[in-house]
Amino acid sequence: MLAKLADQSLIIGSPDKLKHFVIAQQQAPELPLYIRCLIGVGALIVSFCFIAFLYIAEIIQFKSEPELIIWGLAFAALAIGLLKMAGEEHNAKQSFFIQSSFVAMAMGKILFVTGIGIATKSVWGVTCATLVITLLTYPIYQISIDRFLSGLAVLASIIVNILWDRDLAGVREVVFNAFLFVKLLIAAFLLCYGKVKRYLIPLSYSFVFSIAWAVLILMDTSKFGYGNQQEVVSTMLPSYMLSISLVAVIGWVAGGFSKLKKIPLVLAVLVSIVLGLLSVPGIILSIILLILGYAKYENILTIIGALLLPYCLVVFYYNLDITLLHKSILLVMSGLVLLVGRFCITYQGWDKCQKNY
Repeated sequence: MLAKLADQSLIIGSPDKLKHFVIAQQQAPELPLYIRCLIGVGALIVSFCFIAFLYIAEIIQFKSEPELIIWGLAFAALAIGLLKMAGEEHNAKQSFFIQSSFVAMAMGKILFVTGIGIATKSVWGVTCATLVITLLTYPIYQISIDRFLSGLAVLASIIVNILWDRDLAGVREVVFNAFLFVKLLIAAFLLCYGKVKRYLIPLSYSFVFSIAWAVLILMDTSKFGYGNQQEVVSTMLPSYMLSISLVAVIGWVAGGFSKLKKIPLVLAVLVSIVLGLLSVPGIILSIILLILGYAKYENILTIIGALLLPYCLVVFYYNLDITLLHKSILLVMSGLVLLVGRFCITYQGWDKCQKNY
């Protein structure tokens, strides 16, 4: 491809130099996603079992925090060494060293975080320890499933602390919404900015899963806190933020916000605003993921959105404080609206002119 572009004078410089530059930006090919997920689950089980064995054999003492931290760093270093020994050739040797490396890294992180958590006696200490070990290993430990799980562990830990930490009484909703806003901005950058490095892709999925989990928690319950000191966290502001995000995604996929003046996109923006006013963050997030997955050819985003949407619709209709008869009427009306919308799209030919919108 580079040679053809050079022949047409579309690039300046030696194609060989550009080829070496492109190759240098790529990571080594990894196993299929489902294999990596199986390796991740297996490694976590093995790591817990091996830690239990070390404890029963009295090699590791959970009463000594410095010892746990040192053991954690030692296992993390061992994991990096095993990954280097795996090599580039796909064979049984590489598979063995990669799985052993992942087990060692999981053990190292668990022991390190446990040691810091016991020493600080604080849930925020656990979060800080998870963040520190993630920052130390992320650039040099090039296994995407580890990067994804480590980033997700940090974000999930922060969410848990925000929603249930007793010290945040009175400001819990403000802190939660501020954190959600920051996550949406970072996720937008990682997913929509074209020059994001490949090694940050697992982190982008960590943010997507974290946002989805936070939204699902809000849909399940609205009261958070400790004991009797529980506070209500409303879904209204998260819905507004996700509604604005949906409009931004529509504009980005369309090729610019100037395109939003076209009739189909005007209607899409109006629907986005209505969904925001209805306070249905799960449904809005599902639509965002479906649009991003389709636009970026990211099957994972599409699958997450497709799984999230029916669940959120069921929860929305279930939580409506109306009779079953009224719910059935509302469902019938919703179906008719969708059918009319589909007819209008087909009649106007909008479904055959995607490139113009």
